[in-house]
Amino acid sequence: MAWKSALNTSALSLILSLQAVGTGSFFIPAEAINSPANSVHRPSPPLLPLKWQTAQPPGQTGNRANSKQPGAAWNNFQPPEQGVPGRREGGGTRGLVCPTPITALIPQSTMGQTISAKPTFFYYLPAAVDKTVQFELADERDKTVYKKSFRMVTSRGGIVSVSLGSDGNSPALEVGKNYQWYFTIKCSPQSYTNDVLVSGWINRTALAPTVKTELDRSPDSRAKLSIFAQQGLWYEYLATLAQLRLESPTDTSLALKWSEVLRSVELGKIAQAPLVASQLTPITKK
Repeated sequence: MAWKSALNTSALSLILSLQAVGTGSFFIPAEAINSPANSVHRPSPPLLPLKWQTAQPPGQTGNRANSKQPGAAWNNFQPPEQGVPGRREGGGTRGLVCPTPITALIPQSTMGQTISAKPTFFYYLPAAVDKTVQFELADERDKTVYKKSFRMVTSRGGIVSVSLGSDGNSPALEVGKNYQWYFTIKCSPQSYTNDVLVSGWINRTALAPTVKTELDRSPDSRAKLSIFAQQGLWYEYLATLAQLRLESPTDTSLALKWSEVLRSVELGKIAQAPLVASQLTPITKK
C-alpha cells in the first residue's frame, strides 16, 4: 500500500481568500493538466481494488453523549479502511523560501463530512507566500477528477480558503462517496521533492428530512452552527463560522467559537491566526 503521507509532492490548486470566496474562476484547460509545470508526482495506486467504507453519519455512531459540543462528532469519521491516511501538516526543505509547515484545518482523523456539492477548504500558512500552488481532488480509486494550478500571493501568514464553488468547471461531490484532496505549494520549479503537501479526506452526506427542515427554518447563520456541530458537518461549520468572523471581526463570541473548534481537533496552536486574503493568478499552458 502506497503511503502518500510520506511524500513531499504536489497536487494543488484553487485557493481563494475568504474575502474572495465565490468570485473568480481559475480553470486550467485539460491539455494543461499534463504539462510539466502542472505535473503531480504521486505513486500509482495498488492494482487490486481497495475496500472502502463510507463515513458513518453521526446518528449511527456510538458516542453521542457530548454531541452538542464542538468536536464531539468531528473525529468520529474515519478515512476508508485500507485507504491512504491524510496529512494535516506539510514540511519543507531547509534553506528554501517556503512556508513550512503548512496546516490543513481538518479533524485529527483527516476525514471531514459535508453536505455541500462544492465545499470550501481551509489552510494555515505560517508566512507570506508568492508561489505556484495546486489543488487536486481524487475519487475512491485514486483517479484525479479535478486539478487546478495558479500563483498565490499573500501579504502575511494566516488562514486562507479553497472553494470548489468558485469554479463552474469543478465537479460536484456525489452523496455517499469518499474523496481525497491534495493541496501543494511548489517551493522549487526545478524539483518536486521540495514541494510542501497536505492532504485529507472528505465525504458528502445527505441530511435526514427532519434535520434539513430544522436547518431551513433556522433564522440565521449563527443558529445553523449548532446544527452543523450536532451533525458533525465539519466543512459547513468552519466555513459558516469563518464568514461570520469576517462580517463581525470584533465579535469575541465568534472568536471564542473559532478557538474552541480548532482546539477540539488539536489545532489550538493556530487558533489565533488571522483570516487573510490572497491574490490568485491562473497558470495556463504556454
